[in-house]
Amino acid sequence: MKIKVEVLEGKELAAKFKSAGIKAQGIIDKALNKAALLVERTAKIYQTPHVDTGRLRASISTRLLVNNAEIGTVVEYARKHEKDYPFLKPALDDKTDEIRKILNRGLQNVMASQFKGFTTVF
Repeated sequence: MKIKVEVLEGKELAAKFKSAGIKAQGIIDKALNKAALLVERTAKIYQTPHVDTGRLRASISTRLLVNNAEIGTVVEYARKHEKDYPFLKPALDDKTDEIRKILNRGLQNVMASQFKGFTTVF
């Protein structure tokens, strides 16, 4: 089996690459945020059986940074609680495959939206 890829209209494609950066970053940021929120929700679920007042669970949040995300809490006893009853690390570990899928889908969406019609695969 052979796959042939043909690039159509190379000059226009080069122009698309130049203008794609900002648009691509927005799509990637959305995918990253979606993946981070998945981990946040999962961490809250994992923390639920060990809830006393709910303060720790309610404080778990996501912060989107440049090309990465942070999921965590500012509650002072969170570190000890994570050591005794892990919830953040297991949430990340358990959702790794789904995170990869979300991010890969985001990258595919970037390619599809930015370069539609410039390549033919057959």
